[in-house]
Amino acid sequence: MNTLNTGDWQELLTMTDCEDFLQSHHRFLQDVNWQNEGLKQGCIQAVNYMLDQSEDNIVEIWNLSGVQYDLEKKEPLLHKLIKSIVNGEELKTVKKPDLLNTNESVYEALKDAEVLIHSSGAANGYDRMHTAMHSFLRQVCENNDIAYETSDSITGLLPKINNYLKSLPDNGRNEKVFVMLRSANSMLDNINYLRNHHSLSHPSDELLSDSDARFAINLSRSIMTYIDDLLK
Repeated sequence: MNTLNTGDWQELLTMTDCEDFLQSHHRFLQDVNWQNEGLKQGCIQAVNYMLDQSEDNIVEIWNLSGVQYDLEKKEPLLHKLIKSIVNGEELKTVKKPDLLNTNESVYEALKDAEVLIHSSGAANGYDRMHTAMHSFLRQVCENNDIAYETSDSITGLLPKINNYLKSLPDNGRNEKVFVMLRSANSMLDNINYLRNHHSLSHPSDELLSDSDARFAINLSRSIMTYIDDLLK
């Protein structure tokens, strides 16, 4: 809104093959020129329209003169996130799970982890991802009347959830995949260790590398998504 003039917007809409946006929003360029009250909403609609036509259009927006400079100056975290998407780094991390078995604790931990992963690296988001996993497994137990102790760690909760899933009627899941889930407890044991000894949860001289932290985060997210899908 504060960076692009009418010429910039016309160029951008042309480059993204979205000139027809102006046909249904004929006042948009006038709002840009005069900085009218409806400009903010118009800019949101224009960007949404371009990204709806193609997600790749984010590259055209990103490369327009002045956009990167202004964004880095005003919103450095957002700048870093979009840069990671444009450079393909976003694809290295499993998408943040959209969970049904959730609560405020899970939501906040996932949100914090996402911000930290993109603002300062996967190693810094690892502890919050572990918290999200722990809170999620507790919520699954709550939602399905699975008995558990408040002192249970994630390696104590997952076997109880596995036993509950095993007691349910077969819904067509592949048994070998389900065996993988039962075997995941040994992975979670290592995830616990890494969290306690190589994350920001406790003082540590040796944080995980981003590649190692991303691997552990991806495993956690995949386990959460699979359990949530089985118990939706």
